[in-house]
Amino acid sequence: MSAFEVCHKGMTELFSNNPSSSFFNKTVLKDVKEEVFEVEQLTLIKMLGDYNCDVIAKDHKGHRSYRVRLEKNPKFSHLYRIVDVKGQRLTSSYQWEEKL
Repeated sequence: MSAFEVCHKGMTELFSNNPSSSFFNKTVLKDVKEEVFEVEQLTLIKMLGDYNCDVIAKDHKGHRSYRVRLEKNPKFSHLYRIVDVKGQRLTSSYQWEEKL
């Protein structure tokens, strides 16, 4: 799978509240264990280099942006795995308050 596909499928699993170890690092799974997502739809996925993507999701409160960091290893079942996810609420249709 490509990095884009792993980002898309992994975040879809996360937003469905059913993340799997094939797409996520154990640390991320531990961090989101108690989190409940109520995402209505993914509105944008954008690759930010080879190992980062930005996922924009809409829920009942508005839009949120998630910065997703990937790692690559041929031993992974999908070649890539998500190792970090950071989210923030968007006040405009597309913005990030800080640089990568």
